[in-house]
Amino acid sequence: MQKTTFFILSIILLLGCTEDRNIENNDVVIDPTSVLIHYWNFNTITGTQTLVNPDVTLLPLSGASISYPGSGAGYMDTFTPGYDSNLQNTEDAGSGLRARNPSDTRNLVMAVPTTGYKTIVVQFATAATSSGAQTQNYSYTVDGTNYSNEGLNTTTFNSTIDPIASLVSLDFTSITGVNNNPNFKIKISFTGSNASGTSGNNRFDNVTVKGIPVSTTPLYLLHYWNFNNLATGTLTNVNADISLLSTSTATIKYTGTGAGYMDQYTPGSALNLQNSDVAGLGLRFRNPSDTRNVIITAPTTGYKNVVMKFATARSSASGASIQNYSYSLDGVNFLTTGLATTTFNPNIDPSYDVITLDFSAIIGANNNPNFVVKINFGGTEASGISGNNRIDNVTFQANHI
Repeated sequence: MQKTTFFILSIILLLGCTEDRNIENNDVVIDPTSVLIHYWNFNTITGTQTLVNPDVTLLPLSGASISYPGSGAGYMDTFTPGYDSNLQNTEDAGSGLRARNPSDTRNLVMAVPTTGYKTIVVQFATAATSSGAQTQNYSYTVDGTNYSNEGLNTTTFNSTIDPIASLVSLDFTSITGVNNNPNFKIKISFTGSNASGTSGNNRFDNVTVKGIPVSTTPLYLLHYWNFNNLATGTLTNVNADISLLSTSTATIKYTGTGAGYMDQYTPGSALNLQNSDVAGLGLRFRNPSDTRNVIITAPTTGYKNVVMKFATARSSASGASIQNYSYSLDGVNFLTTGLATTTFNPNIDPSYDVITLDFSAIIGANNNPNFVVKINFGGTEASGISGNNRIDNVTFQANHI
């Protein structure tokens, strides 16, 4: 009897001394074909926050964000260390996001568009401080305005106390209105006697949104540039690293006049990497860039429903602040007709975004040996003598005809 009691006490003491322990509470099975649509790891932000964009997203212009609207003195800021639970892409537990009290007059709102995806599961690591709100309540909207918890597997959760974090899984797989929805949002409200307090907070880390692409037709990696084998010095022509057609016909050039040129940079970006590649090198387009164009020749012979993606950023405030996108069906004349994304304001390295140019509704892009994409640069910075724009991990995916 004494040995048994000693053993039990030893286990209690051992568990009580464990710091930063993450306890997972995940009974939701995620379809293995799901992909990571949005991901917040919060590792690159510090201080007070009003709107937090995802660290990784497949829908960069969709408005995905986390905010804390309402009234009162509550606000969002960061905490450290973050949690290990639900980490993606072999990342470290850096920092996390906390919603400070008073929290009963505010809601944490996750805008998580699912355009092009279905069978959605949202997960995040969470905990509270000892004086933080005891209960989190979950609801969602499919129209961006009206919230409900109908059909939701988990509608409320009593937070564990930091550093013990739990994994909350919100399963929307049976709620069809969430699928392929640009207006999908999740709301977290806070209750319990502590929620009205002037101290304490609830903490969140490693927020993921996963789903299955709506299209069931297999996508092939038609062309891919990872730039990891680029030569040093000025480059005039960069062939694709991988192509289902010919790496010599899939090319990137920086045509025009003036002193601008393209060369390699390091380190590259990990966004949109394929085939378990590493973030090695990337390609940069140096100013002055307003007199040049990036010409990406990408034949689609034998393929249809073409989607192009790439990671991009600018070097600093002196890099061109505007990228403009267009395409050509004859290799000569360029247009933007039918293209949902025609311009983008790149962030400053190392804050990369993944740009998606969807040509699937443009019939002329199918089965076209003359298909070309053009990027040109704007903003007052584009005429400067320093600064550059950077791209990495350029992919063209398509269905076989």
